[in-house]
Amino acid sequence: MKQLWITIVKNYIRIGLFFYYKKINVVGKENIPKKGAVMFVSNHQNALIDPLIIGTTNGRNTHFLTRAGVFKRKLIIRFFNSVQMIPIYRVRDGWNTIPKNIAIINKCINLLHKNNVILIFPEGGHNLARRIRVLSKGFTRILFGTFEIYPEMEIQIVPVGLNYDHILDHPASCSVYYGKPIDAKKFWNPNDIFTSTNELKEVVRNEMKVLTTHIEDLNNYDKIVNALNNDNADFLDPIATNIKIETLSLNPNTTTYKNKSSSIIRILFIANSLIPWLLWKKVQPIIKELEFTSTFRFAFGITLFPSFYVIQSFLIGSIFTSAWGYYYLFTSILIGLLNSKFTSR
Repeated sequence: MKQLWITIVKNYIRIGLFFYYKKINVVGKENIPKKGAVMFVSNHQNALIDPLIIGTTNGRNTHFLTRAGVFKRKLIIRFFNSVQMIPIYRVRDGWNTIPKNIAIINKCINLLHKNNVILIFPEGGHNLARRIRVLSKGFTRILFGTFEIYPEMEIQIVPVGLNYDHILDHPASCSVYYGKPIDAKKFWNPNDIFTSTNELKEVVRNEMKVLTTHIEDLNNYDKIVNALNNDNADFLDPIATNIKIETLSLNPNTTTYKNKSSSIIRILFIANSLIPWLLWKKVQPIIKELEFTSTFRFAFGITLFPSFYVIQSFLIGSIFTSAWGYYYLFTSILIGLLNSKFTSR
């Protein structure tokens, strides 16, 4: 029953992502082991959208380590638990919560021992920056803790790079790059965990740098981003973009690139979705963390908007005939799809 529920939720999310993004490119899926224990290690720019994209594109039944801060209300906790999200506690959640991670680590060890798949974001939190930040040692604690109890185990680390052309705006596109698996066992030295940890962190971080846009120069970060935008860099192709970074000529007078336009489709979409669209516009300015913008927008897109269309279809069908209600519903879905796939920001 639980697996059926997960399948239903995953397929619904997959459909929602199809309507939300112009396109989602998946590269390197052949690198994902079809069997055995796997740990996905990914960059983290786009809050809860990140695990949704990885969870619906990797082909494995995935358990997600998620910041404990989102596990607040009972209904949300029950839902997150039902879709295999696991809270991980950080110092910012309070020092008194850190001991709870012992039970979480033990749970992850048991999952890996049963050849399950775990997704973790080792940067320690989300951030809009186009770079791989310094990795925390949490993922190594889980791996080496597993080897201490089950030294015969084999665990593959699959580095992941998530790439968005526009994180905050809609419509946008995304690409997910799955790197070649890394044999975690090769880095485990029970007599020198400190060195093992640092070596594994460095190798994984270097692999992740290849799979997403990585801007190393923090002093000129904004100039580099603006130069890439003005040079029409394809952020969905991190390999080409990283090469371009090496040859960029920084112009101090460079201005931020913008590309906004409206269309008939966009106007039709807003007119047909006026109430949920106005509610979204009211909620958007009060989102405290910008990284959650897409998460909230997507949540509106898979709940409030379709519910509104169904209600309007029922009303139209009641006033006229049921056939007209179905026609309207089909037209609403079509307009929503065209708005995501073909309109500009």
